Amino acid sequence: MKKLPITLLSAAAVANVALAEDHISVHYLSYEEYDDRVSANDTMVSIEKSIGLDWTLNAEISYDSVSGASPAWGPTTPIASDADQVNRALKTQQAQNKTDEVIRAGYDPHRSGYEIQKVGLEDTRKSISLSATYRDTLRNEWTLGGNASQEEDYESLGINAKGLIYADSTKNRSYSLGGSVLFDQTQAFGKYSLASSNSQSWEDIFTGSLEAGLSQTFTPNLYSVFTAYTGYRSGYLSNHYLTVLREVDINDDGKIDDDEVFLGQDSRPDTRLSGGINIQAFYSLSDSLKIRPRYKWFMDDWGVMSHQLGGKLSWRVSEWLTLAPGYFWYTQDAADFYRDPSSADPSFASSGYATSDLRLGNFTANAYELGASIKVHKKLRLNALAAYYEQSNGFEAQWWAVGATYEF
Repeated sequence: MKKLPITLLSAAAVANVALAEDHISVHYLSYEEYDDRVSANDTMVSIEKSIGLDWTLNAEISYDSVSGASPAWGPTTPIASDADQVNRALKTQQAQNKTDEVIRAGYDPHRSGYEIQKVGLEDTRKSISLSATYRDTLRNEWTLGGNASQEEDYESLGINAKGLIYADSTKNRSYSLGGSVLFDQTQAFGKYSLASSNSQSWEDIFTGSLEAGLSQTFTPNLYSVFTAYTGYRSGYLSNHYLTVLREVDINDDGKIDDDEVFLGQDSRPDTRLSGGINIQAFYSLSDSLKIRPRYKWFMDDWGVMSHQLGGKLSWRVSEWLTLAPGYFWYTQDAADFYRDPSSADPSFASSGYATSDLRLGNFTANAYELGASIKVHKKLRLNALAAYYEQSNGFEAQWWAVGATYEF
């Protein structure tokens, strides 16, 4: 799966300095979740080159490594004997025979024996993206791009296109329409069997997205972008790293006994339709001070709805130093099939969609960041970013990025 929780390197030029010249950038990101969970390191190199006045080419490659642990349900009651181990396997098979959902190995004979544990993970990811932009005689822009990435248990291949058309020669208003498709594959666990436990196989994922935008310059100091977007995903959309607790009446007595709770695979619908709006403004308070407020609304057919409100400030302290603090507030309603793993009864029925993924839960969040851009030469700029993120359900993360951009 795509394990970097937040893709930030493209935003590492934190002061948002306009780069009209040809340039090459190198950035490094370090991401870490609290409580000894996931940590990631990403290195990205990008280059942009204009050919005459009509063409611009862009290429980007990155390499990241992920390590740490992903929280998931697991058993804590020790296996007492070989007979106990065999009995657990037999009961797991009985539970699998009673449901079409995937039952995972790791049965605990006591409901209270299940606890959220840290499941170790380690992987690397390599990715590349290419794009070309053409400007016609009216200076409208047409962009076509492609991207690919690979890691041990996830592969992705995609294409994207975007058009930007100016309303008139003043270029105070423009319209944009863009779309992308991704053809991904992920490894997933199959149903439990005594012979092979939970074998893994490759499953397909399709992602399509469409975005329409309107950009408007109101005054020399005020510029806004209004965007509406929609997305559709199909295929294996569950998270094979995560587990849930399922109650399965294996003895058919009409009730759930203490030993009839089993580990199940995180299970989500095989389609997801989503959409929303994004409104962003750029306002110059002075030659050295600019603000960028933003509001984003999202909803999908899983029951998730979210609002994000915040903004960034760009302050040119001197000719060589620009600072960029930012803050965002976020709130989200949970998916219809989400259950809090810390609730009094976190278990699900033997069938039906089920997840205990905190990212699909009900929470509010705060994100704080501070960026700096230092101009050390007329063609060389150093960038740095530090950020902290917290959710009301206890999830916390921090990251920092450093890099350099050279114009040529």
